[in-house]
Amino acid sequence: MTFPLWPTVFLFPLALCFYYFLLAGARTFEHSPADDLGAGLAQFSFLVTGTLGTLFFGYRATVPPANAVISAALMLCSLALYTWVRRTVKERRFHIAWSGEVPDAVCEHGPYRYARHPAYASYMLAFAAMLAALPKWPVLAVFLFNVALFVHAARDDERSLAGSALAGEYARYKRRTGMFLPRIGARGTG
Repeated sequence: MTFPLWPTVFLFPLALCFYYFLLAGARTFEHSPADDLGAGLAQFSFLVTGTLGTLFFGYRATVPPANAVISAALMLCSLALYTWVRRTVKERRFHIAWSGEVPDAVCEHGPYRYARHPAYASYMLAFAAMLAALPKWPVLAVFLFNVALFVHAARDDERSLAGSALAGEYARYKRRTGMFLPRIGARGTG
């Protein structure tokens, strides 16, 4: 019995993408020991459903070349967006999800000029890459679970900002930008 090398070579970097989110996020976003919920959900999402899920569902899977190309494009877009997010929020005191904390100011630079939650969008793109590579019902369930998780995280962040001293500024920013994608016809600020 032979084990096809192509899916392994392709799926391993996809699995590492999720692990990268976990490690890089720990170095990018502020957190305290009390942030167990956000840290635990991130670990479950990226390590279990992302990294291990890709390896588990990809074991002995067949990945057609067209699916691999689409998946690779989504994965590269995800990593590029996440890198842009990390460079933008460095030193801005962005906190881990579900912490209830807010940064010192509303960020309208980098990808935040176009969308309010580009980090969560980058995560969803990575899970879309997983689904494109492995179009199976269990992977669709993983994708939908993570989309729901990150939408909830984004809404929680917005509730925290709406109840902070940044509420007015954030409300104006919210009217100009989309949640995960740029708002068509809207103009960001510089």
